[in-house]
Amino acid sequence: MSVRWALVALIFAGVVVGSPSPVPGQEADARRLEDALPAEYAARVREIAREARAAGVPPGLIARKAFEGVAKGHPPERIVPALDAYAGRLREAAGLLGADRRPGSISAAAEALRRGVPPDAIRSMASRERAGRELAAPLIVLSDLTEAGVPTEDALEMVNSAMDRGARGDQMLGLSAAVRRRMRQGADWRTAVDDVRRRVERQFQLRDRRPPSDGARPGQNPSRRPAGTAPVPPGTEPPHRQRDGG
Repeated sequence: MSVRWALVALIFAGVVVGSPSPVPGQEADARRLEDALPAEYAARVREIAREARAAGVPPGLIARKAFEGVAKGHPPERIVPALDAYAGRLREAAGLLGADRRPGSISAAAEALRRGVPPDAIRSMASRERAGRELAAPLIVLSDLTEAGVPTEDALEMVNSAMDRGARGDQMLGLSAAVRRRMRQGADWRTAVDDVRRRVERQFQLRDRRPPSDGARPGQNPSRRPAGTAPVPPGTEPPHRQRDGG
């Protein structure tokens, strides 16, 4: 990477993203940015960052995307349009999510838009009150299912149901992995979704029917997972939780 682009990478975090509180040397970095980049490029990047921040986008997301382009050695004339398009999706995502301004949720919503998830589906998911739960994992699952060919309405129903059951992020990802695996095995989307949904429902029913064992507190079922968790289809746990060959 050239010295010029290494300089850009170093100052993106403090200058380009428009942090509200200047840090020592930030003014000097801004001048160095003007010296290192074509004036029209530097001005456009600052404008992109300001527009995104005004729309409620965490500035770190713009910086991270810029870092990706710089690290890959892309020229400024390629980075600017990509950064502009990304910032546009982030602004739209922030508007769809409403009060949720967490970087993970906004980034996942922007990626969902890129992958073809309709804006109304994102808005619908965000409108369901779930005690401030971050939507990053559910949005990734919704994107996965949509991209795999599951109609948005059916994908959204499956994701919302899992969220209402209290599934964790890794368990949510297990659902989409199970559906995609069944589709790779030759099942159509409807069969795959129904198979996974029935399997998960059976696990919930078995869990709820288990009687408490000796030593359990009154009204507590020790066989249950901690509150806020939910079972997922066998074999869909993240790789670090599976045994070799399993």
